[in-house]
Amino acid sequence: MATLVEHRETRQKLLETALDLIWENNYDCVGIVQICTKAGVTKGAFYHYFNSKADLAAAALEARWIKIRSDFDRVFSPQNAPLERVDYYCDLIISIQTKKHTQTGRVLGCPFISTGQSTSEDKLKSISIDTIERMTKYFTSLVADAQREGIVDKTLDTVNIAHYMYQFAQGVLTLARVKNDLEILKQDLRSGLLRILGVST
Repeated sequence: MATLVEHRETRQKLLETALDLIWENNYDCVGIVQICTKAGVTKGAFYHYFNSKADLAAAALEARWIKIRSDFDRVFSPQNAPLERVDYYCDLIISIQTKKHTQTGRVLGCPFISTGQSTSEDKLKSISIDTIERMTKYFTSLVADAQREGIVDKTLDTVNIAHYMYQFAQGVLTLARVKNDLEILKQDLRSGLLRILGVST
């Protein structure tokens, strides 16, 4: 009989493997058998932990968010000046994508958005939308502080600017994934975000 630790390790292995495969490919083309094979887990064991591939993918995405949330909290901390937050955000995104590129040979973009794009599963689309809302809150705080400091025009709509910033970042990530080119992130992400803020580069 498997111990509690072994159960946790098996579940964690499934979560990590599912995220890797879905992130590297897309949700619809990754199957349960493929996940189980790579994780070294039987199909029977899979169904002990999850009712479906969608349940596993949802849990994997939430686990990913929990893992990286502290990084975003650090990046967007009010203790950092608004423009420092832009720099730290770009550094974080480029670091994540560079690490995945080293591992896979590819720029993978955002796992939350790419998963939501590649499936009709409502629960996964909902997670993508939740992530957009979470990230927009970070950017909204950045913009509001930039307005208070006189960096950004105070008459502009704070939330709209935050939306534009996050949408631009996702666009750059998607283009970098399609072209498999890290240089797009390095060249365009920071300068584009600063232009949206109305800050010359």
